[in-house]
Amino acid sequence: MPEIKQQFMIRALELGEHARTKTGDNPWVGCVIVKGGKVLGEGYTHPPGKIHAEADAIRNAEAQGYSLTGATLYCTVEPCSFRGRTPSCAKTIVEKQISHVVISIRDPHPQVNGEGIRLLREGGITVTEGVEEQSVRRSLQDWLRGWE
Repeated sequence: MPEIKQQFMIRALELGEHARTKTGDNPWVGCVIVKGGKVLGEGYTHPPGKIHAEADAIRNAEAQGYSLTGATLYCTVEPCSFRGRTPSCAKTIVEKQISHVVISIRDPHPQVNGEGIRLLREGGITVTEGVEEQSVRRSLQDWLRGWE
């Protein structure tokens, strides 16, 4: 349902905005995990070297005792694909058996750009791109300029 996808992506965008001044050189990403129309967990990117939005939402959902198997994860930016200061979010999502990931934009970082999506799809996850893309691009325009 497009309306539901937009609703949860708009919430993810709001969460990302909460972190706008706290993420250093990282994008201010928001994430919402949903199953059966119910929000299981929400998260946003923390300062550099700390937890990313996807891991924050996963942690919050699991802290409430929710199983993420079969859930849908909405994230404003493509999940990271490599281990840097934090583990790969894409690999963590696969491990948690989330079945669908909805993103607004690809991460332009050369180590990620499309690689996170590839890892998700290889892990059997359906990926939908472009939901609320223009809104997220407007929100992240300062960060995106650094990759142009």
